[in-house]
Parts: sequence; C-alpha cells; structure tokens
Amino acid sequence: MSSSFWSSSHCLHWLTTRPSLLISRQVDLQYCTPKQLYCLNIFFTQLIQKLGKRLLLRQIPIATACVFFKRFYLKNSICETNPYLVLAACVFVAAKVEETPVHIKSVVSEAKVVFNEYNIKLFPAEANKLGEMEFYLLEDLDFHLVIFHPYRALLHITGREPADAGKFPMSRVDEDHMIKKKEVEAKKKKDEESRNSMLNVPSKPSLSPSPNINNNGKDTEEVDEDEKEAKRIRRLMGRGSTEGIGEVDEGVLQISWFILNDTYRTDVHLLYPPYIIAISAIYIAFCLTSMNNSSSNSSTRTRTSSTQVQSLSTSITTNQALGLAAPPSGAAEFLAGFQVNLNVLFACVQDIICLYAIWEGFEPSSIRHQTKNLAGLGEDKEKEKEKEKFGPEQAEALVRKMIESRMIDMGHPNNAGLNQTSKRSAGTTGASASNLDNSSGIGKKRARK
Repeated sequence: MSSSFWSSSHCLHWLTTRPSLLISRQVDLQYCTPKQLYCLNIFFTQLIQKLGKRLLLRQIPIATACVFFKRFYLKNSICETNPYLVLAACVFVAAKVEETPVHIKSVVSEAKVVFNEYNIKLFPAEANKLGEMEFYLLEDLDFHLVIFHPYRALLHITGREPADAGKFPMSRVDEDHMIKKKEVEAKKKKDEESRNSMLNVPSKPSLSPSPNINNNGKDTEEVDEDEKEAKRIRRLMGRGSTEGIGEVDEGVLQISWFILNDTYRTDVHLLYPPYIIAISAIYIAFCLTSMNNSSSNSSTRTRTSSTQVQSLSTSITTNQALGLAAPPSGAAEFLAGFQVNLNVLFACVQDIICLYAIWEGFEPSSIRHQTKNLAGLGEDKEKEKEKEKFGPEQAEALVRKMIESRMIDMGHPNNAGLNQTSKRSAGTTGASASNLDNSSGIGKKRARK
C-alpha cells in the first residue's frame, strides 16, 4: 500500500489515455453505438450503487467497486463476459478492500433482488460462481487494489480536513524561523571558510568573467536567493496543514461532493488524477452557485463554515508573519492558485458536464418528465420519442443481444468460408510449388549425372 499517489499503482499503472480507452472498447462497439455504450456504463454504475446500498456499504466501497468494474473492462469486453456477475464480484472485493467485508451469500441474495427489479436473468445465483469470478477479477486487476478517490482531495482543498494524518510538532511560523536560523548559521560558516582559504592562497589575476555573474547577467547570489525563496514557499504551502487557503462555502462543498458521486458514471477516474477531478467538481460547483445566487450578496456565498480547519483571519495573520501574500478571498483567485494544466482541467470539466445530458436522456427525472407531458406533445412526436428511447429496460435487452451476437460471431464468423477457401488455395499452391521444386530437383540431379 502506498501513502503517496505518485508512487502508487493507481498513478503508475491505471491512468490511461483516450486512444487506449477507445481501443479497449472496439469489440463492444461492433454491437452498439458509442452513446449506447456510455448509457450501459451509467446502467452498470446504478446497479453497483443499488447493490451497495442494499448491503449497507458506504460511498467509498461503492466508489471502489465502480473503479474496479471500469478497470476490468479495460482488458475485457462486455459482450464476451457476464457483466452482472462481474459487478457483483467488484462489490464483494471492494467491500473487503475498504475493510467493510460482507458475506458472499449476502452479496448473491441481494444481487438477485436488485437484478429482479430489471428482469435480469443472466446472473447465476450460485455463491461458487461469484467466488470463482473474484479470482478472475483480481488477476485482471493485477492485484492493484489501492485506489485514491477525489473525496479526500476535495476535503483537503476546501480546508475541511488536514492533508497530513497527524499534527506537526511546531507551527509553520516557528518552523520557518528555525530553518532560517540554520541557513544563516550555515552561511556564516561558509563565509568564514572561504575567507580563511583566501588568506592562505595568493590571489592570481584571471581573464575569465566574474564568477558572480551568470549568463543572464544576474548575480548568482540573487539567483540563489530567488531559488531559496521559491523552495521556501513550496515547503510552507505544501506542508499539508491547510493553512493559507481560501474559505469555501458549505453549499459549494455539498454540490462538489454530489458531483464527485456522479463522476463514477464517467471515465474520468481512468483518465485524470484524483486532485484534478476534485478541482473540476469545485469549479462546476462555483459556477452553479454563482448562477443561483447572482442576485444575493457576496457575503452569503463566502460565509465561514464551522467545519473549516483554519479561518481566513488566522490564515491572513499566519501569512503576514511568514512574509507571504494573503490567502485568496474570491473563487477565481482561489482556483487560479492551483498549479494545474488548464487544458487538462477543462477537459475533465467537459467530461463531467457531458454526463448530465446523456444521463437525462437515459433516465429522465420525474419532474422534467412531467413538464414534458404537460407541454402537450403531439402523438406522432411521442411515438418518435418512444422509438428513440433508450432506458434501463432497453439497456438490459442490449446486453443480452450483444452477448448472443458475439457468441454467434465467434462460433460462426462471417469470414469462415473465406478462411477455408484461402487455406485450400494456399494448400494447392503449396503442393504445386512443392511439385515444381521436386521436378526441378530431379532435373538438376539428372544434369549432374
């Protein structure tokens, strides 16, 4: 298990790219459209969440099961496996990994209840099948079971939880004074040594440029001071004590949390690090709150939360003592303080936003569905809507159709006859070629004689 994301298996082995993600789904895309495959991922995530809730699991084990499911299908295809057995195994393994284990018989019985709601008949109601699937799942996951979720990153960024597991022995100000004192003492010692060496060695004239001037025309001492100051700021801000950050409203945090729950229906957890996903959720939440509260005062949008570890006034005092700039007070300044690639950040934001349009078409909310009915659509338009409808019932039927079509294609491929004829033609050409070689060989032997 790794305490650092950058040295974990999550970062080193399970952050993929869009082209590789598309290549892993080429087989499934032969039997469905990209939009239908996207809806199938929403459908499977919904089943995992329902099964997790029936097993009384918290959100973290459910999220882990969703990531396991997506990782498994980076190496496999839906049409070549039983996805319902796979997702039940993912929930079973995730509960063990997150230290909330459930009995295998409980998983089977609750999975039967969940799948019966959608008239799913493909799930084998046998505990030994699920136990066997567990080993296949672990093998395809390469036994990389530690997952870094964006929930902790969200709490760290918004100041609700310290980034470190415990407390530091001294404050940032005291630690900064101690390090500065050590640096001054080390500099004095270095100056004394250089002064003693200059007194013992006679000076020689040199035509080379002054060693205190670098290529840019700056004094090397100034460059060293700039580098030291940059290192100092990085050390202070990366200490993990959540001091010096801006205040985030409780409503923004709640919306960000709900957005993170929704992201497990997308592929962002296979493409981006968890802190990028957390910042993207905060960005969307800030946009939504600014749109909803455009007429209200700014003070109501940035009110202090009781769960904030460090208040803004204390952060300002601490930063003044350290000689640093004041912490950000607005949303734009707060988001601009993160050193992230904006192209990557907005790509993640776009992936999250695209979910809601497709999700609304797959599972329309009751309120919007009622408003559409009250609008009085014509009968022809309603029939067209019914034809274009793709919901959970159609998703379950599509899964069965994909598996059956794949089995037919593997048993009776379309190019089976072509392969046989090509083999036969290759055999005849090979035989004729061998006959020619033999005849030429006999002619050569006779010529030698």
